[in-house]
Amino acid sequence: MKTLGSAQLITTLKLWLSCIVEWLLFLPVWIVLQKYLQPRDAVLPWMYTLPLVSMTGVLLREKCNRKWKQLLAALILGALAGALAGAYGLKEIPLYAGAAICAYLGTTAAGRDRRLRFYVAGIAVYFAATIAFARVPLLKPSVAGLTWSGSLCLVLALLDTNTSHLRYSSFSGAGTPLPAGLRRHNRLFVLLFITVAAVLAAGAGKALGTLIWHAAQAFFGWLSRLFSGSGKSEPSQVAPPPVMPEMPSAESQEPGLLSMLLDYAFYAFGAAVLAVVLYYGLRWLYRNTGGLWRRFIDSLLSLLRKESIPKNTAYRDEEKSIFTWEKTVQGVRDYWRNRLASASRRDRWEGMNGGRERTRWLYRHWLQAKRAEGYLPRNYLTPQETMTDIAEWNAGRKRQRKNEAAAAASAELLHFYNQARYGAAELPESEVLRLKEKLKL
Repeated sequence: MKTLGSAQLITTLKLWLSCIVEWLLFLPVWIVLQKYLQPRDAVLPWMYTLPLVSMTGVLLREKCNRKWKQLLAALILGALAGALAGAYGLKEIPLYAGAAICAYLGTTAAGRDRRLRFYVAGIAVYFAATIAFARVPLLKPSVAGLTWSGSLCLVLALLDTNTSHLRYSSFSGAGTPLPAGLRRHNRLFVLLFITVAAVLAAGAGKALGTLIWHAAQAFFGWLSRLFSGSGKSEPSQVAPPPVMPEMPSAESQEPGLLSMLLDYAFYAFGAAVLAVVLYYGLRWLYRNTGGLWRRFIDSLLSLLRKESIPKNTAYRDEEKSIFTWEKTVQGVRDYWRNRLASASRRDRWEGMNGGRERTRWLYRHWLQAKRAEGYLPRNYLTPQETMTDIAEWNAGRKRQRKNEAAAAASAELLHFYNQARYGAAELPESEVLRLKEKLKL
């Protein structure tokens, strides 16, 4: 009993720590909302109540095990946090919404295993905030704090991705601990890398570069004096150039936020255009240089894929590369064409080729029709077991509508579907079209 209680306490503490990290990742958003929306005479800062709200949601995770309970608890906690922060007007509604989001994240923290998307979104928010906050007078005092918190978020993202990579490489599950030696060895290198990066960012790199530069100047100056034969060089008396009258300097104005964003957008657009031009240029060379460029690329790729052979190797199987540029380019083109097309356009009857694909289309849409009628599909059942389960579900319904005809059509669909999956011959399209009319899909 004590072991169970201690394990639950450790799990709760880990979830609380993850809630604090998630709050820290979106700290610029909370700062903006507090600066512009919270009343000045509020006793309790709204931004610092969000971790408490999220931790309260963690404590309610077992009781709020359904989605509607989680949303209801998030709304109640968000309303309490907004009321404690003194937000009683319509313009303070975003404060209630932010607190409700934090409470919902707390209630669902136990079911979230991949946090990489949170780290990516948080670092992007910090990147935009460091540009914008320096240009806004009300938010400018928060830049120093954002610098430290953003650095901490980068370190946490590095540690989290490193742990995920260790689990993937060592085939360790999410709940099993990593090997102690592997974890200690890897964490040592990660902390050493972070320490070196912090020291270089603090100015050690500039000081070291300046020291090396001055040492090189002193060394070459000593060599020049040694070969010139003069111990000390007399300073040459050269008349100073006439002083030109200085022109009045124009008033320098700091560029605004819009101009800076446009500059970044222009650089990104220029880089994208350059990448496209480079890609099509290399593609044209690969296709139209009589095989010379192609042989060079193939030899370069084979050199890069070459594996070092150990000296004690007794047997080595023959390897052959199946990489071709045409298949790679066609695969990338098909991938983006399918990604950019809508789901309805990708899954249309007219887009299916042959009876095999159309039979699979009929089975998918038949399942979707049953789901729309109220049937809950079970993914672990085979198609035969799914048919039996649907027949039992139809028999238990209060309103039975043409069960015999539907059962015959379903049996024929199952026969066609098994032929499409395991048969070698192509299904006749006329029979598949007749089955489609019978199923009314």
